[in-house]
Amino acid sequence: MGTGYASRGFLSIAVAPSSDQWKKMRRVVASEVIDPSRLCWLFEKRTEEADNLVRYVYNQCVSGAVVDVRVAVRQYNGNVIRKMVFNKRYFGEGMKDGGPGVEQEEYIDALFSMLFVLYAFCVSDYMPSLRRFGLNEHEKIMKVAIKIVNKYHDPIIDKRKWREGKKKEAEDFLDILISVKDSNGKPLLSTKEIKVQTTV
Repeated sequence: MGTGYASRGFLSIAVAPSSDQWKKMRRVVASEVIDPSRLCWLFEKRTEEADNLVRYVYNQCVSGAVVDVRVAVRQYNGNVIRKMVFNKRYFGEGMKDGGPGVEQEEYIDALFSMLFVLYAFCVSDYMPSLRRFGLNEHEKIMKVAIKIVNKYHDPIIDKRKWREGKKKEAEDFLDILISVKDSNGKPLLSTKEIKVQTTV
């Protein structure tokens, strides 16, 4: 149930069953995204986020505040992925000490909520007729989390998709996904496929 919602109808490579869609996404991700040269290309972005984490922890220690390692690590992971996918550290304003702002905390909490219920056991997964009873409220949690994540992702993707072809050089994974063409020179991935690939 959760995988269907998270992948907008099984469009993502991460949770799609073996099908033509999965083969297409696997080909794109394997050849364009998960490539050693791409990972080296993004090394600077990962290093920048590691430096930001160290600065944040240092500022917390200097100010005498208690460092919540859980928050620091969750934010670091989110920042690295956000920097590699969207070339952004924050969706809104971060804290002056390098810590997460309100938007980042909401976003990261939503991502971890999605992960929590993505493969969680629910009887209604095996007996779909029970879905209407909302057992374990997994469906509700997933819908709320996806709505929050999409609130931050979709405007960025729509804005980038609009300026397709105007950029000479890719800056992040989103630019790569947008720039992938089929044999006829048309975009290989639809906007919906790009949106789901950046989420799951």
